[in-house]
Amino acid sequence: MATTRRLIELFRSIAADDFTSAKDVAAQICQTEEQRGHRSVARQLRGALADKSHNGNGKQSSGLPSSGIAISSGALVRLATDVSMADVVLPSRSGQELREIVLEWRHRGRLHEQAIPPRSRLLFHGPPGCGKSVTARALAKELNLPAYLVRFDAVIGAYLGQTAIHLRQLFHFAEVTPCVLLLDELDALGKRRGNPLDVGELDRIVISLMQELEHSRPAGLIIATSNLAQHLDRALWRRFDLALKFPAPASSTLRRFSERVAKTRRIILPAKVLRRAATARSFADAEAEIVGEARRQVLRKFVEGP
Repeated sequence: MATTRRLIELFRSIAADDFTSAKDVAAQICQTEEQRGHRSVARQLRGALADKSHNGNGKQSSGLPSSGIAISSGALVRLATDVSMADVVLPSRSGQELREIVLEWRHRGRLHEQAIPPRSRLLFHGPPGCGKSVTARALAKELNLPAYLVRFDAVIGAYLGQTAIHLRQLFHFAEVTPCVLLLDELDALGKRRGNPLDVGELDRIVISLMQELEHSRPAGLIIATSNLAQHLDRALWRRFDLALKFPAPASSTLRRFSERVAKTRRIILPAKVLRRAATARSFADAEAEIVGEARRQVLRKFVEGP
């Protein structure tokens, strides 16, 4: 832990109400602990140092859940968890794997008693519009957890150090806040290293991401999605407990999906709309066809009258 000299400096700064110096000394203590390999301790200390959940009057301020850490502005967006696992169309093997994830979460206490960690870091990959993000939201509902989307545009800073700090804050948030943390389109940060067209800092960001994933112990689930799995760094795959492929749906699957969505929206699909939906490229495109038809039917009633 911190040396006696550093602690004396910290206490003197606090006694003198010099909180700027106190914060500098505290930051040095965090850095020293990390250099000694005490990553978990350093992360907790930084979280306490960055705690903005209370103002000078001791009143709690508003914002994201009071996790005791600072999050870069706009880095997290709360997602709706209005879709259930029954609404998600998955290959049988993927469905079975996710049912096991839910079972592990519900009995995580028993697993920990046997020193067996439940799986908590998942990678969903496949073409766009095939249910990856929707499945993450459905898992959140199944586990009765809030879901948050990470906005990488707010995470990536002008300098490598800024990005690494933002990543550390996000993973710390996932460690102290039971939730589903969605890293959508991970390709933005996890591209394969060694591309001669990229600057060296991008490779170091990938390394920071892998280190955070490897050492994280989420209180809920961390789910990453990728439309371009072939572009992800090979070493990044090993940091996930489970990787599931979401293939492009077959026409028969899209047809069943479309009929179910139409029933939920209480509309009757004309044959031509059902054909277009059944031959779409993805679930998202099929649903767009159905929503478009629902919109036309509502407007037709409005214009034509009862």
